Amino acid sequence: MIRIKFYLFKEQARVFKRYYKNWRFALVDSSLHLLYLFSNPYRICRKFLERRGAEVVYAYGETPLTTLEGIVSAFGIGADDRWLELGSGRGRGCFWLSQFIGCQVRGVEWIPTFVSRAAWIVRGLFLNRVEFKNICMQEADFSWPTVVFLCGTCMSDEEIESIPMELLPLGAKLISISEPLNKPCFTLVKTLEVSYPWGKTEAYLQIKNDLAAKSSTPLQSMNLWNTAKPFFRQSDGRPAR
Repeated sequence: MIRIKFYLFKEQARVFKRYYKNWRFALVDSSLHLLYLFSNPYRICRKFLERRGAEVVYAYGETPLTTLEGIVSAFGIGADDRWLELGSGRGRGCFWLSQFIGCQVRGVEWIPTFVSRAAWIVRGLFLNRVEFKNICMQEADFSWPTVVFLCGTCMSDEEIESIPMELLPLGAKLISISEPLNKPCFTLVKTLEVSYPWGKTEAYLQIKNDLAAKSSTPLQSMNLWNTAKPFFRQSDGRPAR
Protein backbone atom coordinates (compact mmCIF):
# COMPACT_ATOMS: atom_id res chain seq x y z
CA MET A 1 0.00 0.00 0.00
CA ILE A 2 2.82 2.41 0.86
CA ARG A 3 4.53 1.57 -2.43
CA ILE A 4 1.36 2.33 -4.38
CA LYS A 5 0.85 5.64 -2.60
CA PHE A 6 4.45 6.61 -3.30
CA TYR A 7 3.99 5.69 -6.97
CA LEU A 8 0.84 7.82 -7.20
CA PHE A 9 2.59 10.74 -5.51
CA LYS A 10 5.47 10.59 -8.01
CA GLU A 11 3.05 10.20 -10.91
CA GLN A 12 1.08 13.28 -9.89
CA ALA A 13 4.31 15.25 -9.60
CA ARG A 14 5.23 14.19 -13.14
CA VAL A 15 1.75 15.11 -14.37
CA PHE A 16 1.97 18.55 -12.82
CA LYS A 17 5.42 19.23 -14.27
CA ARG A 18 4.79 17.71 -17.68
CA TYR A 19 1.18 18.55 -18.54
CA TYR A 20 0.05 21.52 -16.47
CA LYS A 21 1.93 23.85 -18.81
CA ASN A 22 -1.13 23.41 -20.98
CA TRP A 23 -3.56 25.67 -19.13
CA ARG A 24 -6.62 24.03 -20.68
CA PHE A 25 -5.65 20.62 -19.39
CA ALA A 26 -4.63 22.11 -16.04
CA LEU A 27 -8.13 23.56 -15.71
CA VAL A 28 -9.80 20.32 -16.74
CA ASP A 29 -7.68 18.13 -14.46
CA SER A 30 -8.03 20.48 -11.48
CA SER A 31 -11.81 20.49 -11.95
CA LEU A 32 -11.78 16.70 -12.03
CA HIS A 33 -9.83 16.53 -8.78
CA LEU A 34 -12.22 18.96 -7.10
CA LEU A 35 -15.24 16.88 -8.10
CA TYR A 36 -13.73 13.85 -6.35
CA LEU A 37 -12.18 15.65 -3.41
CA PHE A 38 -14.72 14.19 -0.96
CA SER A 39 -15.82 11.13 -2.95
CA ASN A 40 -13.13 8.63 -3.78
CA PRO A 41 -13.65 7.02 -7.23
CA TYR A 42 -12.54 3.65 -5.83
CA ARG A 43 -15.30 3.84 -3.21
CA ILE A 44 -17.86 4.95 -5.80
CA CYS A 45 -17.02 1.96 -7.96
CA ARG A 46 -17.04 -0.47 -5.04
CA LYS A 47 -20.48 0.65 -3.83
CA PHE A 48 -21.89 0.46 -7.35
CA LEU A 49 -20.63 -3.10 -7.80
CA GLU A 50 -21.87 -4.12 -4.33
CA ARG A 51 -25.37 -2.91 -5.22
CA ARG A 52 -25.25 -5.03 -8.36
CA GLY A 53 -24.14 -8.08 -6.38
CA ALA A 54 -20.84 -8.44 -8.20
CA GLU A 55 -18.39 -11.07 -6.98
CA VAL A 56 -15.40 -8.77 -7.51
CA VAL A 57 -16.01 -5.28 -6.13
CA TYR A 58 -12.47 -3.93 -5.98
CA ALA A 59 -12.23 -3.42 -9.72
CA TYR A 60 -11.44 0.26 -10.23
CA GLY A 61 -8.18 1.50 -11.65
CA GLU A 62 -6.82 4.18 -13.95
CA THR A 63 -4.06 4.14 -16.52
CA PRO A 64 -1.41 6.66 -15.38
CA LEU A 65 -1.17 9.57 -17.80
CA THR A 66 2.57 9.11 -18.33
CA THR A 67 1.88 5.46 -19.20
CA LEU A 68 -0.90 6.51 -21.56
CA GLU A 69 1.48 8.94 -23.24
CA GLY A 70 3.96 6.13 -23.88
CA ILE A 71 1.23 3.90 -25.29
CA VAL A 72 -0.14 6.41 -27.80
CA SER A 73 3.39 7.37 -28.86
CA ALA A 74 4.60 3.79 -29.36
CA PHE A 75 1.42 2.64 -31.10
CA GLY A 76 1.13 5.62 -33.44
CA ILE A 77 -2.10 7.25 -32.27
CA GLY A 78 -2.65 10.68 -33.83
CA ALA A 79 -5.07 13.54 -34.29
CA ASP A 80 -6.91 11.78 -37.12
CA ASP A 81 -7.90 8.83 -34.93
CA ARG A 82 -11.19 8.20 -33.14
CA TRP A 83 -10.44 6.73 -29.71
CA LEU A 84 -13.00 4.59 -27.87
CA GLU A 85 -12.17 3.75 -24.26
CA LEU A 86 -14.12 0.86 -22.79
CA GLY A 87 -14.44 1.51 -19.07
CA SER A 88 -13.30 5.13 -19.00
CA GLY A 89 -13.84 5.62 -15.25
CA ARG A 90 -13.86 9.28 -14.29
CA GLY A 91 -12.50 10.14 -17.74
CA ARG A 92 -9.07 11.51 -16.95
CA GLY A 93 -7.35 9.65 -19.77
CA CYS A 94 -10.02 10.74 -22.24
CA PHE A 95 -9.54 14.38 -21.28
CA TRP A 96 -5.77 14.05 -21.67
CA LEU A 97 -6.09 12.54 -25.13
CA SER A 98 -8.45 15.25 -26.35
CA GLN A 99 -6.14 18.00 -25.13
CA PHE A 100 -2.71 16.64 -26.10
CA ILE A 101 -3.30 14.31 -29.05
CA GLY A 102 -6.26 16.20 -30.48
CA CYS A 103 -8.18 13.12 -31.62
CA GLN A 104 -11.89 12.48 -31.22
CA VAL A 105 -12.44 10.64 -27.93
CA ARG A 106 -15.43 8.72 -26.61
CA GLY A 107 -15.49 7.19 -23.14
CA VAL A 108 -17.90 4.35 -22.36
CA GLU A 109 -18.65 3.80 -18.68
CA TRP A 110 -21.55 2.07 -16.91
CA ILE A 111 -21.22 3.86 -13.54
CA PRO A 112 -23.56 6.89 -13.82
CA THR A 113 -21.66 9.08 -11.34
CA PHE A 114 -18.50 8.98 -13.41
CA VAL A 115 -20.31 9.83 -16.62
CA SER A 116 -22.43 12.65 -15.18
CA ARG A 117 -19.41 14.38 -13.62
CA ALA A 118 -17.28 14.01 -16.74
CA ALA A 119 -20.14 15.37 -18.84
CA TRP A 120 -20.45 18.32 -16.47
CA ILE A 121 -16.81 19.21 -17.14
CA VAL A 122 -17.36 18.88 -20.89
CA ARG A 123 -20.33 21.25 -20.77
CA GLY A 124 -18.94 23.64 -18.17
CA LEU A 125 -15.59 24.13 -19.89
CA PHE A 126 -17.01 24.04 -23.44
CA LEU A 127 -14.83 21.14 -24.50
CA ASN A 128 -15.02 19.54 -27.90
CA ARG A 129 -13.55 16.31 -29.28
CA VAL A 130 -14.54 14.38 -26.12
CA GLU A 131 -17.81 12.79 -24.99
CA PHE A 132 -19.01 10.15 -22.54
CA LYS A 133 -21.69 7.47 -22.81
CA ASN A 134 -23.39 5.84 -19.82
CA ILE A 135 -23.73 2.38 -21.38
CA CYS A 136 -22.23 -1.09 -21.03
CA MET A 137 -19.19 -1.94 -23.10
CA GLN A 138 -21.22 -4.39 -25.18
CA GLU A 139 -23.58 -1.59 -26.25
CA ALA A 140 -20.89 0.70 -27.68
CA ASP A 141 -20.90 1.67 -31.36
CA PHE A 142 -17.98 -0.37 -32.71
CA SER A 143 -18.36 0.99 -36.23
CA TRP A 144 -17.16 4.43 -35.03
CA PRO A 145 -13.60 4.10 -33.63
CA THR A 146 -10.26 3.64 -35.33
CA VAL A 147 -8.77 2.73 -31.93
CA VAL A 148 -10.26 0.82 -29.00
CA PHE A 149 -8.58 0.87 -25.59
CA LEU A 150 -9.42 -1.82 -23.06
CA CYS A 151 -7.81 -2.32 -19.68
CA GLY A 152 -9.51 -5.58 -18.77
CA THR A 153 -7.19 -6.58 -15.95
CA CYS A 154 -10.09 -7.07 -13.51
CA MET A 155 -12.48 -8.57 -16.07
CA SER A 156 -13.16 -12.27 -16.52
CA ASP A 157 -12.47 -14.03 -19.81
CA GLU A 158 -16.21 -14.39 -20.34
CA GLU A 159 -16.80 -10.66 -19.92
CA ILE A 160 -14.05 -9.80 -22.39
CA GLU A 161 -15.29 -12.37 -24.90
CA SER A 162 -18.79 -10.87 -24.73
CA ILE A 163 -17.57 -7.56 -26.17
CA PRO A 164 -18.33 -7.61 -29.93
CA MET A 165 -14.87 -6.48 -31.07
CA GLU A 166 -15.40 -8.26 -34.39
CA LEU A 167 -17.70 -5.37 -35.36
CA LEU A 168 -14.72 -3.02 -35.60
CA PRO A 169 -13.87 -1.85 -39.13
CA LEU A 170 -10.95 -3.46 -40.93
CA GLY A 171 -7.69 -1.81 -39.98
CA ALA A 172 -8.92 -0.63 -36.58
CA LYS A 173 -6.45 -0.85 -33.70
CA LEU A 174 -7.20 -2.66 -30.47
CA ILE A 175 -5.00 -1.80 -27.49
CA SER A 176 -5.40 -4.07 -24.48
CA ILE A 177 -3.60 -4.24 -21.16
CA SER A 178 -2.17 -7.40 -19.54
CA GLU A 179 -3.23 -9.81 -22.29
CA PRO A 180 -4.23 -9.72 -25.97
CA LEU A 181 -7.71 -10.46 -27.23
CA ASN A 182 -7.96 -14.08 -28.26
CA LYS A 183 -10.01 -13.75 -31.44
CA PRO A 184 -8.89 -14.91 -34.89
CA CYS A 185 -9.93 -11.66 -36.59
CA PHE A 186 -7.16 -9.76 -34.76
CA THR A 187 -3.45 -9.94 -35.47
CA LEU A 188 -0.96 -9.08 -32.74
CA VAL A 189 1.66 -6.70 -34.15
CA LYS A 190 3.38 -5.08 -31.18
CA THR A 191 3.81 -5.27 -27.41
CA LEU A 192 4.98 -2.64 -24.96
CA GLU A 193 6.06 -2.90 -21.34
CA VAL A 194 4.07 -0.40 -19.28
CA SER A 195 3.93 0.72 -15.66
CA TYR A 196 0.90 0.81 -13.34
CA PRO A 197 0.68 1.50 -9.60
CA TRP A 198 0.46 -2.23 -8.92
CA GLY A 199 3.46 -3.14 -11.08
CA LYS A 200 4.61 -3.61 -14.66
CA THR A 201 2.68 -5.42 -17.36
CA GLU A 202 2.29 -5.49 -21.14
CA ALA A 203 0.21 -3.44 -23.53
CA TYR A 204 -0.76 -5.21 -26.74
CA LEU A 205 -1.51 -3.69 -30.13
CA GLN A 206 -3.71 -5.78 -32.41
CA ILE A 207 -5.10 -4.95 -35.85
CA LYS A 208 -8.55 -5.87 -37.14
CA ASN A 209 -7.61 -6.79 -40.68
CA ASP A 210 -8.08 -10.01 -42.62
CA LEU A 211 -4.84 -9.29 -44.49
CA ALA A 212 -2.84 -8.26 -41.44
CA ALA A 213 -1.13 -11.62 -41.18
CA LYS A 214 0.33 -11.13 -44.68
CA SER A 215 1.16 -7.44 -44.54
CA SER A 216 2.15 -6.71 -40.95
CA THR A 217 5.70 -6.43 -39.74
CA PRO A 218 7.04 -9.02 -37.29
CA LEU A 219 5.92 -8.74 -33.70
CA GLN A 220 7.83 -5.99 -31.91
CA SER A 221 8.44 -5.83 -28.19
CA MET A 222 9.23 -2.47 -26.63
CA ASN A 223 9.96 -0.96 -23.26
CA LEU A 224 8.04 2.19 -22.36
CA TRP A 225 11.08 3.88 -20.95
CA ASN A 226 13.12 3.34 -24.13
CA THR A 227 10.61 4.62 -26.66
CA ALA A 228 11.12 7.67 -28.82
CA LYS A 229 10.27 11.14 -27.60
CA PRO A 230 6.51 11.65 -27.14
CA PHE A 231 4.70 13.66 -29.74
CA PHE A 232 1.80 15.18 -27.83
CA ARG A 233 0.86 18.74 -28.63
CA GLN A 234 1.67 21.89 -26.70
CA SER A 235 -1.06 24.33 -25.70
CA ASP A 236 -0.44 26.28 -28.91
CA GLY A 237 -0.96 23.18 -31.04
CA ARG A 238 2.70 22.58 -31.92
CA PRO A 239 4.18 19.09 -31.41
CA ALA A 240 6.29 18.84 -28.25
CA ARG A 241 10.05 18.63 -28.68
